[in-house]
This record gives sequence, C-alpha cells and structure tokens, in this order.
Amino acid sequence: MRKLILTALCGFCIITAASAQTPNPDAPPPTSQEDGPMKVLDAPPRKSQPQRPPSALDKLRLGGSIGPFSFGNFTSIGVSPVAGFQATERLSLGGGLSYQYSSFRDPFFPSAPRQRFSNYGGRVFGMFNVFQNINLNAEYESLNVPYNDYGASGIVRRKWLNSAMVGASYSTPTGGRFARAFNIMVLYNLSYSNLVNPSDPRINIYPTSSPLVIRAVLF
Repeated sequence: MRKLILTALCGFCIITAASAQTPNPDAPPPTSQEDGPMKVLDAPPRKSQPQRPPSALDKLRLGGSIGPFSFGNFTSIGVSPVAGFQATERLSLGGGLSYQYSSFRDPFFPSAPRQRFSNYGGRVFGMFNVFQNINLNAEYESLNVPYNDYGASGIVRRKWLNSAMVGASYSTPTGGRFARAFNIMVLYNLSYSNLVNPSDPRINIYPTSSPLVIRAVLF
C-alpha cells in the first residue's frame, strides 16, 4: 500500500512539473534585456481648450507723443495724448488731440521781440509693421494756428492747417498692456508748402521750420 501511494505521488509531481514548463499560447511573448525598456502606452490626448478671441479691451492701445520739436526762427514743443486699437496683427489705427507751444521770430524784422502763442487740434493715423521693429506711418492732422494779418496792420488771426504726412518709425516694445511700444517717428509733411500766411505767401505758418516732423510716441 505504501509503495502505491509513493508511486502515485511521484506521478503527480512529474505531471505538475511538465505542465508548468508547457508555454501558454495566450500569454504575451517574453521580453529580454535586448528589447529595451518596457514601453508604456500613451494616455489618450486631452481635448485642447478653444482659444478665446481677443476682446475689445485686448485690442485697445493708449499712449501719447511729444513733438514735433523745432528750434530756430520757429521754436515748437508739442504734446498729444492718443488712443487707438490693434486692427490686425500688423496694423494699428488711432487718433489723438494735439497741443503745441510755439514762439516765432519774424525773419523780416529780426530785432522785433519773439511772438509766443499756442496751437491746438487733432490727428488720425495708421501704423503698419513691415519688418520686426520697422513701421510705415501715415497721418492726417488738423491744427489751428495764429498768424499775423499784414493786410490789417499785423492783427493776429487764427487759421486751420490741414496736413497729410507719411514716414516711418522704429518701435521698442515696452511690455505694457495698452502702451505696447515706444516709437520714434520721422514724418514728412506733404502739405508744408501750402501752409502759408494768407496775407503774405512767403511766410510758412506751420509750427516747424521744415517739412520734417519728428515725434516720440508711446503707443
């Protein structure tokens, strides 16, 4: 009886060992060190949140300018607060008010004291970025200035001067939300030769001594 039990136990052990060495057809193939590290399946891609379109406040631009500057027979210092908006990624449009303090020495009477007066008005402008920090600029300005009416004993009168200007500017970003860049503008006044004293066309009454207008603009 003991021999029968021992024989049965030996047979069970042999069958168990053989079944353990038999490969499972449903099991994945074994990996070796040569196969590289175990790969982890990527997580399912997350749905990206739709980007919010810029609001009207995001497009708003504020700032101001100092200039034009002129020294000589005409001395002129101007300030102009401006506001505008970013129409496209490269195009900005805006407008502003202008105030200029000027002093003038009559070239025909150099011994006469300088005349001091103020100019005021407004302007609209556009700025188009063409390459990195370089922009093209266009501007239309309407400015009210005084002049001496030599046909009426030199009495001081006032006149609106309308000027079309074109030029270029160089921008240095400031990182501000509304005042995004500091711009140095050089404009050419296309109307300069027509901005003369009605009583004496030899005298130009625009408050710069040349058609060039230079402005420093934070915008």
